[in-house]
Amino acid sequence: MSLNYVIHKEKPYPLGCYIDYDKSLVVRAVFEGARSCGIVLFSDSSGKKAGKSLKIQLQESVKRGNIYSARITGIDNIDDYTSYNFFMDEENFCDPYAEHILGLEGFGKDVKDSDIRAVLRNKSLNGNSYNCYDWGDDAPLDIPYNDSFVYLMHVRGFTKSSSSGVPASARGTFTGILDKLDHIKSLGVTAIELMPCYEMDELDKPKRSKGRGSDSAVPGNAKELVFSKDGTIVGKNMIKHRLNFWGYKKGYYFAPRSSYCMDPSNAENEVKDFIKTLHKNGIEVIMQFYFEEDESESLILDALRFWRCSYHVDGFHLKGARIPKRLIFKDPLFTDVKIWYDWFEYEDYHNDNPDHAKYLASYNTAFLYASRRFLKGDDNSCGDFLQAMVLNNPEYGNINYVCDYEGFRLADLVSYEHKHNEENGENNKDGSDNNLSWNCGIEGRTKKRGILELRKRQMKNILTMLFMSQGTPMIFGGDEFANSQNGNNNPYCQDNEIGWVDWKALDKNRDLFEYVNFLIALRKKYNILHEKNAFKLMDYISCGYPDLSYHGREAWRPDLSGHSHILGMLYCGLYEKANKEPFIYVCYNMHWSEAELALPKLPDGYVWKLLSDTATDTKVQSMDAVMHTLASRSVRIYISEIDTNAKKKGKKKAKKK
Repeated sequence: MSLNYVIHKEKPYPLGCYIDYDKSLVVRAVFEGARSCGIVLFSDSSGKKAGKSLKIQLQESVKRGNIYSARITGIDNIDDYTSYNFFMDEENFCDPYAEHILGLEGFGKDVKDSDIRAVLRNKSLNGNSYNCYDWGDDAPLDIPYNDSFVYLMHVRGFTKSSSSGVPASARGTFTGILDKLDHIKSLGVTAIELMPCYEMDELDKPKRSKGRGSDSAVPGNAKELVFSKDGTIVGKNMIKHRLNFWGYKKGYYFAPRSSYCMDPSNAENEVKDFIKTLHKNGIEVIMQFYFEEDESESLILDALRFWRCSYHVDGFHLKGARIPKRLIFKDPLFTDVKIWYDWFEYEDYHNDNPDHAKYLASYNTAFLYASRRFLKGDDNSCGDFLQAMVLNNPEYGNINYVCDYEGFRLADLVSYEHKHNEENGENNKDGSDNNLSWNCGIEGRTKKRGILELRKRQMKNILTMLFMSQGTPMIFGGDEFANSQNGNNNPYCQDNEIGWVDWKALDKNRDLFEYVNFLIALRKKYNILHEKNAFKLMDYISCGYPDLSYHGREAWRPDLSGHSHILGMLYCGLYEKANKEPFIYVCYNMHWSEAELALPKLPDGYVWKLLSDTATDTKVQSMDAVMHTLASRSVRIYISEIDTNAKKKGKKKAKKK
């Protein structure tokens, strides 16, 4: 093999490695504190040790800061090399900027770090020849927060169960999600949020203790006994790792998760097909990214830019303690990209233009706590619940939710008072103890009809709260038909029926699914239920009604005292100037006893019509009575309609005259 290659200086950005159109190898990488460093080229495409390799050491003459940037010419038969790793001193490692990784195609497979390699790409005169994907007329959907409905999912867990009905080869993949597209569209989803789906080794492996040559203890490590044929213990094996099913860990942020693809070798195109298809169906794609505290801010920005440009994602939900939020928000590329985080210092991002579009949004944990407490019937919860329901900040969005990937699923929220995480192997010490849940009388599974009916009612109650709130509603995939995790509120390591969506629950809880569809359709139909701007709580068009008003047992007299569990909210559709909408009245009775309440009086010529009652299967019907009885722990929705009886009476009077 000829080693007559020549190393030249090269500009240090963008980071990464590729074969240029002139058959030179361009290498740009960060080697911090290295005594020796460089690149190892491999001729195989499988990521195994077979085939020839070429190790090239980079000199300090090509170093700027901690970046080594070189153009290497004269490498014999360079097209034979299909993968590479970097090395620093005695350690080999995979390029963190690689766009396709070899070795991680099998989910949960134990892979040595040395077997994880980056694919070596070829570049053409017109750009990246390996990235000539035809996006057609694909464009950002840019759906406003007040018109959005978010559906959160784990790519693998959503369809991995055989109950999903997805073909076996597609289960747990992006293609598997598309197989469920009709279901997603039937809900009226406008955005799918994906838990981490960038490439990573999902096994949490303990680090080796210095100087001892043994594995250090980490949570979940255990000894596995080894037996001979006659049953004698002959040794112990260390269980060295635990599965990180959720994927909140450091990864290869520029490469899509190949184990989530039907064809791992073509992961990039499969993910792009997935996003392009969702866009054609009016659905945005929001990706979660988790970054550790010591992650480079430069890498974070580069990764988000890459996914925005190369994969056309519509936004990012950022996870991690030290995210450069201000740098991201101020980046010119992200002025029209949705950025979500737990909280922002919004005063730093203030925009004096009142009509500017909102792109930042907070995950509103206040809504979760307020709605759960009100649902349980806790004292001193009514005021907080009301505040969470109407929150609509002009500067940023609010993602309202009652269940996330952490904590109980919706079905478990009304079935368990205590977490049941024993199968995680941490003695039930993991996961939150503050679930604000109520089991409706019996812990866990039961066949008692009264308990099951109450649980179904409670799920409908809190879903009504969610979709009648002024923030952007989000549900976790499967909650629309009461998918359960058997009381496990932290299934981060459960790649099994606990962590997967059980699609059999859809048939069992069809009525809940239909009720969710009813709520979503109602919200979409009437703008007054999802206003762009905050309610003023006053009659500023002189129609005799505020845009939103609060009520108690008596109309126009709300009771927000500590012992109150009843609240009525009247949405006045007259404030929709373009298309006058009806009045909508939603009344909540979260007390354990039934209660009588008075409906607010409507303008002459209109009557109330009962749309839904979570305590019964009540069909739509007109209401003449002023006083109504709400069952315990129930929600009713009323809508105004023209009083046809009044018209008939008026015609009779006219005839007599």
